[in-house]
Amino acid sequence: MLSARALGSAVIAVAVACVAAAGSPAGASAATCSYSQLSQVFKPLDGDANLYTPFQNGNFETGAGGWWSSTGARVVSGDSNPLLGTHGAYSLQIPGGGSAQSPWMCVNATTPSMRFFVRRVSGTGPLTVNAVIISGGRAVSTLKTMSVSGGSWQASAPVTFPAYLTASSTGINVQFQFTADAGAVFRIDDVELDPYLRR
Repeated sequence: MLSARALGSAVIAVAVACVAAAGSPAGASAATCSYSQLSQVFKPLDGDANLYTPFQNGNFETGAGGWWSSTGARVVSGDSNPLLGTHGAYSLQIPGGGSAQSPWMCVNATTPSMRFFVRRVSGTGPLTVNAVIISGGRAVSTLKTMSVSGGSWQASAPVTFPAYLTASSTGINVQFQFTADAGAVFRIDDVELDPYLRR
């Protein structure tokens, strides 16, 4: 589907695969901050020339392996994202009050932000992006809460990481949690990390 940079928030129907319980969100697996699959995903849309790298199964075209949910988030079909040059057939739907958690990603001083594509399926509430860190205990902190207007796909605004995530020169393992307001359903697709490698 995609691979590069820029904007975000989204959700809807017809199950293709349940979001995988990658063991459990509690077991942090080793991640590396060396990213080689880079592209300017968002440049055609808004001029964002930054290089992005896709999250594991972040386009959901081969299922949701590595993603985790206990609240009904699932991969759905029949929802091509017209913002992408190469159209895919699947996205991740997050029900009202539900959430989905990404695979572990390594972030450090060279990875300042992330972006994704989002679509509101129904309702009026926001989509919230949290960081989940497990180091001596589970810690969750809100990175961004966004409103998504209309029902069309759009690129999210960059979700900039706070200093505690980017201070490390070696890296810290983080999962990103996407939570839909109880009054809204969203879909997300093509979740991308900004590796600041070319700066």
